[in-house]
Amino acid sequence: MSTSVSLNFRQSAYAQETGRVLIALMTITHEDLAEPIRISSDPTQRIEEYTTDADVIYGTVSRGNTFLFLPVRIKLPDETEAGPGDITLEIDNIHRQYVETIRSISSPPTVTVELVMDNTLDTVEAQWPEFLLADITYDSVTISGTLRMETLMREPFPCGTFTPSGFPGVF
Repeated sequence: MSTSVSLNFRQSAYAQETGRVLIALMTITHEDLAEPIRISSDPTQRIEEYTTDADVIYGTVSRGNTFLFLPVRIKLPDETEAGPGDITLEIDNIHRQYVETIRSISSPPTVTVELVMDNTLDTVEAQWPEFLLADITYDSVTISGTLRMETLMREPFPCGTFTPSGFPGVF
């Protein structure tokens, strides 16, 4: 999380009571997706462009992008000297299309997580960009996964070793 946050955020965070809501916005991108999937953790307003006679859709509009509301549970990463930790994400599996989308993607999608306040939707208070969504599991109730930062620290060093099985001509 960035160290500089707005006065609006600090006042809400340090207040004994507040009517302000911190909203998590997630953008999922992948080359196999026609357009990014945008998810909001809060039903801020009714989204008329997606509302039909049968369905009423809620979400959040931030910086001109529409994020659709889904019941989400998110655990943000701890900041340690070793780098950013993992983010755990759990979404209610309320539509069959979500599992079909997961099955259609062949490699981990990229997820950006942003936090905004409900009264300043266009101001990003904190951001965790370009995490990879891995370890996706799903059942009839929930879809869960782990967001990991792709870092060079996780790469083995040295990347290859000269062994008799791998390089018989050297021995």
